[in-house]
Amino acid sequence: MKVSFLIHTIYGIGGTIRTTLNLAEELAGRHEVEIVSVFRHRDEPLFAIDPRITVVPLVDTRPSSATNEKKHEHHLRPAEHFPRNEARYKEYSLLTDERVRAHYAGAGSDADVVIGTRPGLVAYVAAFAPEGAVLIGQEHMTHNHHKPGLRAEMAGFLPRLDAFVTVSEGDAASWRAHLPLPGTRVLAIPNSVPAPVVPPSDTSGTTIVAAGRLASEKQYEVLIEAFAKVVAERPGWTLRICGWGNQKDRLRARIDQLGLYNSVHLMGPRSPIEPEWVKGAIAVSTSRHESFGMTLVEAMRCGLPVVSTDCDYGPREIVTDGEDGLLVPVGDVDAIATALLRLVDDPGLRRRMGAAAQVNGRRFDPGPVAKQYEELFAELGAAAATHRAARRPAPDPLPGAPTVADSAVTRDGTVTVTLLTPREGARLVVGGHGFPFDEHGTATVPAATPLPEGVHPVTAELPGAGAVPLATRAVDQRGAMRAAERQRAGQPVRQLVPYPRGGTLHLRSWSRPVHAEAGEVRIQDGTLTVAARLHGAAEPDGEPALLLRRRGKAPLELAFPGARHGADGFRFTFPCTAPAARREDPHDVWDLWLRYAPDAEPARLGRFLDDVVEKGSLFPYPPVEPRDHGPLARVRGLVGRLAGRPRNRTVVTLFHSAANDLVLSVVDAPAA
Repeated sequence: MKVSFLIHTIYGIGGTIRTTLNLAEELAGRHEVEIVSVFRHRDEPLFAIDPRITVVPLVDTRPSSATNEKKHEHHLRPAEHFPRNEARYKEYSLLTDERVRAHYAGAGSDADVVIGTRPGLVAYVAAFAPEGAVLIGQEHMTHNHHKPGLRAEMAGFLPRLDAFVTVSEGDAASWRAHLPLPGTRVLAIPNSVPAPVVPPSDTSGTTIVAAGRLASEKQYEVLIEAFAKVVAERPGWTLRICGWGNQKDRLRARIDQLGLYNSVHLMGPRSPIEPEWVKGAIAVSTSRHESFGMTLVEAMRCGLPVVSTDCDYGPREIVTDGEDGLLVPVGDVDAIATALLRLVDDPGLRRRMGAAAQVNGRRFDPGPVAKQYEELFAELGAAAATHRAARRPAPDPLPGAPTVADSAVTRDGTVTVTLLTPREGARLVVGGHGFPFDEHGTATVPAATPLPEGVHPVTAELPGAGAVPLATRAVDQRGAMRAAERQRAGQPVRQLVPYPRGGTLHLRSWSRPVHAEAGEVRIQDGTLTVAARLHGAAEPDGEPALLLRRRGKAPLELAFPGARHGADGFRFTFPCTAPAARREDPHDVWDLWLRYAPDAEPARLGRFLDDVVEKGSLFPYPPVEPRDHGPLARVRGLVGRLAGRPRNRTVVTLFHSAANDLVLSVVDAPAA
């Protein structure tokens, strides 16, 4: 049979897109499947799409496209068939009405099943789907989430459907109770999550991971407050939040206010997400409401125990409290912190719950979920209309199709690259070094490979094809997280981290005889405190000093004494007024160095012995405005105000360079 999914856009990132692709890919093995994307806002989808699936974009909104239709006459007129109370109503138009109608009325309208994936698109399905097709609406939110006005509009078109599918039994019951639909089946079929393509977490790390849109309903501010209690007792732990959204600046400000900038990191969107989950020891969700809980299932399938708020409706149908995770009351900071600490303090419990989570998460595999949909299609009469082959094999790769590989870095620093389609005689090439692929399609780059420091594209030399770039499916970086543990005294400091860049595999290499790895940074009362640990062929001796070296036409070095901590640890504190007072240009830049011995060349201070290749925007530190507290400061300020001169601000900011070295900027900023 032919199954058609109608979606807002398939070119973005989000739960509805992800679960639509999971179901569509599973169905594509046995049926003809198309995804009709109302909008196309970028050239290529962010998620990989199975080539057996046909993607049909209807309205081009790409900013740089010659066929951009945002100014189309009909796109400037309001939609007539899209619900006015739908959250995305203003994005739809008479043009979208026409394009959806034309698609399902045209030559390609032979769909046996048409599935709408949000309320407005369910309305389109009810209005425009071809006669004789089975009409299905999917509810990816909840009955209670929708405003009364939208629910009233939905009551007008839902009775035209054959089935209305929610993702939880609790929400299905709510719809049946509040909006009886005598002619429409209302039932629950969960979202599907495929098995991860990376090995599961061993839960032995010290990272807690959350993922999802940075939106108010996810209540990340509650999570941050709870984690503040965790890290106060267990300072070695960190929290990573993956996702994007309109709450980013607010969350960043709260992290800085609580002084959590060393331990809470907003990682931005991550796709695929599985390599990020497996870096964690615990997964957490603090949502106010969840229709399902895709991230919970993803984390469980990656072997993580989960802490989740017991919100309506999904989590309690996914997590078995006390077996594969812990359920806590919505918005309860103390309860969330207590549950996290329980898992933090009990590695054995983490392992047991993680193992149970991995097993229990299999019930959401796309196979069983797709079977429920196929049984529904048959019950509603779609099977009788089918006229297509029962099974469609995956097509052979097209000539010129990209060569795809997985990559991983192990705990000993070795990097492996595995071709999804092994090629006899192939060779991996990176940084001028070549490594053969074995019979399984895997090439190994030893940790001690003397690659120059920098970014290296990874290519494969294929017989008859020459060197080709490698597209990535999954890059498992977790072995890089403990790079500091494998450094040996007297040996050069090396770190190799594979990562995707521009859609292809790259390798970031660091190689230094001596390196000072930055640790905790503290900013308080106009002072900066930096901790560091020395690695490599270095012999600490005498009194250590932190050196600030100014770049540019007026080089200058400022030295600040520090304290030794153990055999190779150091800590330094200096006032931000010191570089601010020596400002030469509107924007001064200072590099940080560690002088660990009187006669030794200082070591650069930075942070690269982990998995994060580009820290600049992910690991920011709050800016400092040094104040002039000298005896004449008030007098100078008064004179300036009387003279009408604006009060300039000086802002000092510590940040990571492109090489992840620590850098200090001193800039003039406009008066507040």
